Amino acid sequence: MENKPNTPVLIFDMDGTLIDSNPAHKLAYTEFLKRHGIELTDADFIDYISGRMNPDVIKHFFGDDTDAERIQELTKEKETLFQDIYGPQIKAIDGLMPFLNSVREAGFLMVLATSAPMMNVRFVFDHLPIEQFFVTIISEQDVEVGKPDPTVFRRAAERVMAQPADCLVFEDSQAGVQAAHEAGMKVIVLTTTHTADELGDAELAIGDFTQVSVAHLRQIMQPAA
Repeated sequence: MENKPNTPVLIFDMDGTLIDSNPAHKLAYTEFLKRHGIELTDADFIDYISGRMNPDVIKHFFGDDTDAERIQELTKEKETLFQDIYGPQIKAIDGLMPFLNSVREAGFLMVLATSAPMMNVRFVFDHLPIEQFFVTIISEQDVEVGKPDPTVFRRAAERVMAQPADCLVFEDSQAGVQAAHEAGMKVIVLTTTHTADELGDAELAIGDFTQVSVAHLRQIMQPAA
């Protein structure tokens, strides 16, 4: 889509950023891997799952030679389990809806850029009225390699014809923060999954969206003198 030059763009991760879904993902992955005789440790979840795409996760646990058809089968199995666990308790991160309304009114463009498959994006949109805010969506199917590779964020910027300097990323994972920095973008981190110290360098760390405002965004995104 065509974008006015220098229009500020907010790029949002989904899991752990818009919704506090990572505990449910961890439960789902624990049960899913257990069914296949694999034990999931806390370290495994942080190092090999958090913020990453399902094909990368599955190849790590099931082998690099796992073919595309098998990856698709295993992805569907795991995500169906996740949706069964999380569906009854799904809710937005506190303050999300008022925040999205305020930044849209202030003229920011918003893009969803997630490692999740589109079936999970649609699952979230079916439960929460947030699809209306995003001008475009980048999901697992739109990139060949996942975070910490910066492709997902670069593709999000390209989709709205924006420069990295005009983009601000909201993330909750170490892989996502690294990807945003490598894409040349500033980052606000949500401490839903990790502490601010664990997430590393960021412009701002927040617990939820009641702790950030349009004024914060404008201050963070203003060009350096």
